[in-house]
Amino acid sequence: MTPTPRRVRQLLSWIATAAVWCSVLAAAVAVAARTSLRFIDLDTAAALGSIGAAGAGLLMWRAAGHVAAGRRVTYQLMAAGIQTTAAAVAAACWLPTTAADVAAGCGFSAAVVLSALALLRLPDSGWAPQGVQRRLVDGAFVGLCALFGLWLLVARPLFKEFRGHLADGDLAIVIPAMMGIVMLGVGFTTTFRIRRWRRRHAFAYIAVFAVHFTGMALYASWQWDRPEERVLWWSVAWVATCAGLLGVTYLARNQKPAPIDKPNYPGVHYTVMAGAAAFAAAAVLIHGAGAGAVPLDAALIGLAATATLAARLILTYLDVRRVATEGAARQRRLTAIVGVASDTVLVLDPDLTVTWQPEDSAWRPATDGGRCVGASFLELVHVDDRRGAEEDLRSLLDGLGHAAGQVSLNIRVRDSSRRWRHTETVVSDLRGRPQVRGLVARMEDVGARRSLETELARLAYTDPLTGLANRRALLQSLEDGVAAEENQTALLLLDLDGFKNVNDTRGHDFGDELLVEVSRRIKELLRPTDVGARLGGDEFAILLRASWAEAVATAKVLVERLAEPYEFHDDSTVFVTGSVGIATAGEGLGDPEILLRNADLALRAAKQAGKNRYATYDADFDRRVRRRNELTQELRGAIDRDELRLVYQPVFSVADRSIVGAEALMRWRHPRLGQVSPGEFVPAATESGMTQDLSVWAVNRAAEQLAQWHSAGIKAWISVNVSVKELHTALFATEVNTALIAAGVPARRLVLEVTEHDFSHQMNTLVAQLGALRGAGVRIALDDFGSGYSSLGQLDRLPVDILKIDRDLIAKDDGGVGPLAAVTVELGRLLGMEVIAEGVETDLQLNAMIAAEAPLVQGYLLAKPMEPDDLTRWLTEEPKALAAEPAGADAAPDAADGADADPDGGDTPTDVPESEKS
Repeated sequence: MTPTPRRVRQLLSWIATAAVWCSVLAAAVAVAARTSLRFIDLDTAAALGSIGAAGAGLLMWRAAGHVAAGRRVTYQLMAAGIQTTAAAVAAACWLPTTAADVAAGCGFSAAVVLSALALLRLPDSGWAPQGVQRRLVDGAFVGLCALFGLWLLVARPLFKEFRGHLADGDLAIVIPAMMGIVMLGVGFTTTFRIRRWRRRHAFAYIAVFAVHFTGMALYASWQWDRPEERVLWWSVAWVATCAGLLGVTYLARNQKPAPIDKPNYPGVHYTVMAGAAAFAAAAVLIHGAGAGAVPLDAALIGLAATATLAARLILTYLDVRRVATEGAARQRRLTAIVGVASDTVLVLDPDLTVTWQPEDSAWRPATDGGRCVGASFLELVHVDDRRGAEEDLRSLLDGLGHAAGQVSLNIRVRDSSRRWRHTETVVSDLRGRPQVRGLVARMEDVGARRSLETELARLAYTDPLTGLANRRALLQSLEDGVAAEENQTALLLLDLDGFKNVNDTRGHDFGDELLVEVSRRIKELLRPTDVGARLGGDEFAILLRASWAEAVATAKVLVERLAEPYEFHDDSTVFVTGSVGIATAGEGLGDPEILLRNADLALRAAKQAGKNRYATYDADFDRRVRRRNELTQELRGAIDRDELRLVYQPVFSVADRSIVGAEALMRWRHPRLGQVSPGEFVPAATESGMTQDLSVWAVNRAAEQLAQWHSAGIKAWISVNVSVKELHTALFATEVNTALIAAGVPARRLVLEVTEHDFSHQMNTLVAQLGALRGAGVRIALDDFGSGYSSLGQLDRLPVDILKIDRDLIAKDDGGVGPLAAVTVELGRLLGMEVIAEGVETDLQLNAMIAAEAPLVQGYLLAKPMEPDDLTRWLTEEPKALAAEPAGADAAPDAADGADADPDGGDTPTDVPESEKS
């Protein structure tokens, strides 16, 4: 087992305890061998006392183990002192006379030392060297003075009268007794110096002195052959005082820390020391008057007291030197801190004259003549700040309006370099304090902070790249203009066309260089009253104090200047244009945010009109945008709110005059907005990226309708319009197959219509996606053929089953037939595709398609889009919508009239998109 300091201390404690009890047991055996049990003699009384004291010391040692860690050693030292005294008395019982005297003297002296150490340690709950030294020296001086006087006047004459000359055995009693008196002085003086646990310390040192006094009285009565009864009573008193010290230890186990420090009494302490010295001096005078010269033994005690006084003077000198050293170190530290700080301090008298200033401050205020101390404080202040500072200081001196007794001044003060410093000065009224008796001005140099604040303010309102104002500065200028009710205010918003391409192809460094050049061209057009700003990215703004006509003229020049070529540092040239939106304060209704929004709408209109141009704010365009935004927001929850439905426009076969299929068209009825035209919500869905959800929903509803027809024996197909965006997503084909499988209908009953306009991008990906859908059995129709950019080569590559001829190839504006209608029908026949002639709206157009042998036709002349139940009834009744002969086309109006049974009755060729005018 590895030895630890704690285990070593425990082992030594048990060894000492065992030695004490061995001595006590040896004394008991020796006394029992020499005496009879019928009465108690001197040795028996001493032995019994040592047994009781040793037992009390052992119990006290065990009780000290439960005292708080900081005070535990103190009470263990007291317990060790008791057991040392018990061991000394016990050893005297069985050792020879000479050895017994030596053992007793050493034991009592060691006990006094242990007890003194415990008393010196008690106030601090630990070893505080400086405090222990001073308490020891002061207590020893008081104790030695008291010992000197008592020994010279009382103890020595009595000892000489009763014992005669001092024998060798008497030293074992006299020396420990003298040490006990010194220990009493240590405890007494310490009590007045400590700030806490004063009562506990008093109890402890009284109990310790009582144990030592009764132990010494027992040993002296025994050694000087006093009556057995007296020895026995001193033995009982010794054990009782040991028990009392044991009780003090038990009280210390439950003692709580002192909540506050008690006041110190240095006057009482020094009075006690002076009184002890006076007592010693009086003893010398009294003894000299009565007996003559001071004997050698008393003189030695006096010399010891003088030595302790000399030691106290040395400690006082060391204290003074230490305090002086610490004070100098603090002063040097304060000087170093003040030397690098931006503060300085001045002391002013009631006349505002500077009376004091630190020597080592970072900067020194000074007048024109270089003076500070003796000059008026107001002479140090800038003339523009002097009047306000004087008023505030006079009100502070008069006690008006300054409850805190201080005033803050933001003033400029001249320094010794004749430079004005911006300061924040706090002046406190300390005239009531005798150490000051004036005003204290703490002056902090805030010049660097003011400069930083100015720079931060500039950065907060300036674009760091171009040097133009930023959005915050522009809004502030707009608010200032509105607050001044300036109607001659116009706002131009500028956005570069194609700037992203420059960033992507040339890098951001070239992009930044381009923005700097744009800002330079903008600055060339600015007047002193105008404000140019960069709002972020490639968006700029110009705030003009001008009329509408002047704003338009400026915008025109700006567009021309921006269209000029840009030359870079590497001699390369880039062409970039700009679009400008114009709004005026009259249109902004006095609100900067509205003015900014109107200009943004005008910029949007310019972008939509083809870029590289300017546009002014248009209220109709604003209403359309608001309408588009509202539709976009409401459309997002239309599916969940069950506001959408599908209507179907039949497709007729010319051969047997029957309905072979239908095109699914989406309709939206909003509870507040009413019936929303597809011409409005389809573009809104395209812009907001919602066509994927709408297409999937339409495919699922069409599949459900096909399932109903399939169960009723109807073999018609349904076509659904989809965009290329859906076809480019891998999940769309999965969604289509899932819908068909869930509905349990053949895949060939579903036709997906793709507009020819969408075929211009990513042809290979589109062909692959269409091929996958076609491989699953879904048929593909090319919608609006003839209106896009498909070449005959692309048409041959596309996996298309049905060709839907655009209405512009079939119908003229006057209701006639387009010249390319028959050619397109023949082209589809040659490519092996089914051909649907859509947009048939007149009898002439219908007869032309029949003459051209178009297999399938669709149009408002034949049937309008109708509800699913109405179409199902048509399919069940097998109506002959087409006349048998072209000349007898009277049935066509009947078919059109039959379509009027649509409950909505609102679908006309003018309220739907061009793609639905079929």
